[in-house]
Amino acid sequence: MGFSGRNLCVAFVVCLSVLLVPIPVAAKVILPDGMLNRQELRELFSGKTVESVTAKKGRTSLTYYDPSGTVEQWRNGITRRGKWRISKGARICLQMENLKEKCRIIVQEEGRYKKYIVRKNGHHQHSVTYRTFADGNQL
Repeated sequence: MGFSGRNLCVAFVVCLSVLLVPIPVAAKVILPDGMLNRQELRELFSGKTVESVTAKKGRTSLTYYDPSGTVEQWRNGITRRGKWRISKGARICLQMENLKEKCRIIVQEEGRYKKYIVRKNGHHQHSVTYRTFADGNQL
């Protein structure tokens, strides 16, 4: 079974249109200067009680990051427990109680440590500022 002139023309147009369709390429997300690496995160958080304040609501928390990977947090008179880890991509990941795990970058800027939600468009969202890091479980 061969192609007629018309079928050959249609096949050519279909092939050409497929070749001309732009292929989506994953955009490289630009991460901010001062982003901590895995070792820096481990040294900063592991075995420490950390005081932090949320960017939007100004809620203060005290969180203990146990070296075993468990985490305990006190906020507004309530204690929550969960897990923490550092991802291969140098993000600190928290999974509190039955909530979904969230992984964020930590950036040192202007002498402070800040947590950011990474956005694909490069406009990263500041979510937390860390105030203090104290050795051991201060809760």
